[in-house]
Amino acid sequence: MRDTDTGVLESTYRTVTPGYGSRDDTGMDLLGWVLFLGVFTLLFPLIPLALAIVGLGKLAAALGGRQEST
Repeated sequence: MRDTDTGVLESTYRTVTPGYGSRDDTGMDLLGWVLFLGVFTLLFPLIPLALAIVGLGKLAAALGGRQEST
C-alpha cells in the first residue's frame, strides 16, 4: 500500500453479472398469509381448551393451598 493513498478508485472491474432491479415479492407475501391463516384456522378452536386447562390448574392450585409461582 502506498503512503499517499487518497482512497480514490483508480480503475474499475467489468463484470458479466447483470444488474439487479428490485421487484415486489407478492408471491411470497401471499404464501405467508395463506400459511398464517391456515395455522390460525386450525389452532383457533383450541383456544377455549387451553383456557380451560389453565383455569383448572389455577383452581386446583387455589383449592390445594399451594402457592402459585410467577
